[in-house]
Amino acid sequence: MAASMKGLDPSLKKYLRSNKLPDVYEALITGLAVMCPDDPHQFIIDNLKYLIEYGTDELEWDLFVAEFMKPVNRIVSESNLEFIFNLDDESMLMLSEKYENIVTAMPTPEMYEKAYQHYNTKSKKLCFCAWMQYYLIKKKKRLDLEKKMTRAATFHSHRMMKMHLEEWMEWVKYRKGRQAMAFQKIQHVLNVSIGRVIFEAWHTHTLDARRQREYFEINLRRLERGENMEDEDSFGQGTGEARDSLSTLPRKIAIQHHTYVEFPAEQYSLALTMIFKYVDVADLARCACVCRSWKVITQANTLWNRLDFYQVRNSKTEWPEFGECYKMVTDKVVTKLLYKCRPYLIHLNMRSCQFVSEPSFTSISECSNLQDLNFSECVGLNDEMLKLVAKGCKILLYLNVSHTNITDASLRTIAKYCSNLQYLSLAHCKKFTDRGLLYLSSGKNSKKLDYLDVSGCLQITPDGFKNLSQGCTNLQTLLLNDFPTLSDDCLTPVANRLTRIHTMSFLGSPLISDETFKRIAGNKSLKKIKIEGNHRISDVSLRAIGMHCANLEHLYIADCQRLTDLALKSLSTCRFLTVANFADCVRITDKGVRQLVDGPCGPKLRELNLTNCIRVGDMAMVNIHKRCHNLTYLSVCFCEHISEAGIELLGQTHSLTSIDISGCNCGDGGLSSLGNNSRLRDVTLSECANITDLGLQKFAQQCKNIERLDLSHCMQITDGAIKNLAFCCRMLNVLNLAGCKLVTDLSIQYLSGVCHYLFQLDVSGCLLITDKALKYLRKGCKKLKMLTLMYCKGVSKNSAQKMMRHVECVQYSNDEVPSYFGY
Repeated sequence: MAASMKGLDPSLKKYLRSNKLPDVYEALITGLAVMCPDDPHQFIIDNLKYLIEYGTDELEWDLFVAEFMKPVNRIVSESNLEFIFNLDDESMLMLSEKYENIVTAMPTPEMYEKAYQHYNTKSKKLCFCAWMQYYLIKKKKRLDLEKKMTRAATFHSHRMMKMHLEEWMEWVKYRKGRQAMAFQKIQHVLNVSIGRVIFEAWHTHTLDARRQREYFEINLRRLERGENMEDEDSFGQGTGEARDSLSTLPRKIAIQHHTYVEFPAEQYSLALTMIFKYVDVADLARCACVCRSWKVITQANTLWNRLDFYQVRNSKTEWPEFGECYKMVTDKVVTKLLYKCRPYLIHLNMRSCQFVSEPSFTSISECSNLQDLNFSECVGLNDEMLKLVAKGCKILLYLNVSHTNITDASLRTIAKYCSNLQYLSLAHCKKFTDRGLLYLSSGKNSKKLDYLDVSGCLQITPDGFKNLSQGCTNLQTLLLNDFPTLSDDCLTPVANRLTRIHTMSFLGSPLISDETFKRIAGNKSLKKIKIEGNHRISDVSLRAIGMHCANLEHLYIADCQRLTDLALKSLSTCRFLTVANFADCVRITDKGVRQLVDGPCGPKLRELNLTNCIRVGDMAMVNIHKRCHNLTYLSVCFCEHISEAGIELLGQTHSLTSIDISGCNCGDGGLSSLGNNSRLRDVTLSECANITDLGLQKFAQQCKNIERLDLSHCMQITDGAIKNLAFCCRMLNVLNLAGCKLVTDLSIQYLSGVCHYLFQLDVSGCLLITDKALKYLRKGCKKLKMLTLMYCKGVSKNSAQKMMRHVECVQYSNDEVPSYFGY
């Protein structure tokens, strides 16, 4: 072809170049070489039709090759095209000459032999190098494997030696422990045996002398008190030779906060007297029936200077010393006891005693040394009975008549006869009027009265407060709780005249405004103030309190929703502030908390309540951790912006002993971090849905001295977590498992078997709890006083009633579980 196109006319060559015939030829050759079609002829025709239709403007050398098969480099070089089409005559001429020289120089047999030897040698060399490389790689792998096997053998031998050594050490430790235990038992048996021999010999020798000495000592004491020798009074009918174990008591007796004191023989009675201070009236009367020695000890005046009938008011307590059984506080019980202790009775609590009448009040009036008297919720108290008592008890200092039916006549009696009265509670007494307060303010005790509680007395008008402020000018504490009608007009005379007041409480008083608190803040001696449920006060009130009340120590402001961060900034100047409560103040943020704790009061804060302050987050916890080094109580209930990082900081605040994080985003990690504080005693984790057995297990292993724990509505808690909790935290007093639907009888079995100090338990809504759990509680938790079994369908009514014989307060129902439990 090249020869045929060699003598072409230059115009024809130009035509071929202009119509891109070489390019078409290259594209077709490339497509045939790459695509390899079944019908090459048809392939060429189809692509030529394509060029006729669309032209050669976009013609490329790989145009006829599919996208996924396009080569990177050209298959047909430009020199080949020029040679084929004879476009460059000179180059083509040189190329043809060179080709002719090559063709004329044909190789000889020696050349073929030499080429074959060279090719054979090169192939052998290549194979040898490849084989050598393969051999070296295999050798290296073999050596590496031998090294690894050697190290593995060494490691295995060391590990086995370590395991055997640890087992041997455990065995040695066990043997030493057994030897030490055996030695202690032998030593104890030896000491007991020797002591028993000595004691029996001494006891045989001194028995008669001791009986005579005790008899004369008892009679001598009774004669000194002026008692009749034949009178067997209410403190025991025991006669004969009944003996107690006084002689076997050790020299060291645990009294008052587990302090061990060495008592000589003549001070045994004093030691028992201090022990008997911790029992109630009914138990003390029982102790008097044990023996003569206990009877004499129980008659000590230090035991009977305080009587508390509230503890035994409705309990199923029998009084065998009266010859009959009384299951409640009656006139006979009160008069009999008061007759014996009236010369030295100082404190008397008759709260909620529903079955006492005139004989009891008459006996109380004969206690001339009585200083503290509580008649709260006493139905039998009226104006006449109070007058009878007031005439006899003229040195009363504390009087509580809250929730009774007294009228103005009683207040007149108090003003007339109780000239030394300092404490008076009239809370929720509905029948006295403003005139009664006028009597009180004009009485003999008006200048000495420093505590007054008129909470819930809605009948008092502004005139009544005016009368009170005119006479009782030395009042230091005034409680006005549950007073929805309390207005600014009522408190204006109080703020203007009572300048020595340092404690005020306005819980449930929503009508008081900023103007009143401005006047109250003018009293610079204010130390404690409580406000709750007031939506009228704003930052202005707190600014006035922070500006004027420099000695403020206790601040309780709950559910006051107009307060913002400016209020906390104003309080930061109160350098003596130790208790701060801002529950339900929803506008408080991290900035406000930072401003409060950065002030002088930050290091002195001991209690901080931020319940439902929904804008408080992790930054507040950072500032509390940095500044509040004496903080012991913190509540951040339902602060949803506090994450586990914030709770981890609380775990590093080692001054905390009580914390409430109910409803926060606390999971296993946060609870485990919280356990780093081993000083925690009271923890509330209610409605922390992300807590599982793993987190509670880690927490319990770190906080083994926890006493109060609330896990209510933590629905992922199971018996495994309760088992670990019971065995780690044996000092538990209060436990709340309400809403823990996975808890079964097995958890109660663990608790009753280990937690013997448990006195309050709530398993409401635990559907898997049955009668078997109550059997465990009766057997193991002897100190249990309050048990809640609401919505426990698995517990029968008969079992609950049986439990009421052993537990003081049992709340039971088998109703359907409410929807808010979220089952």
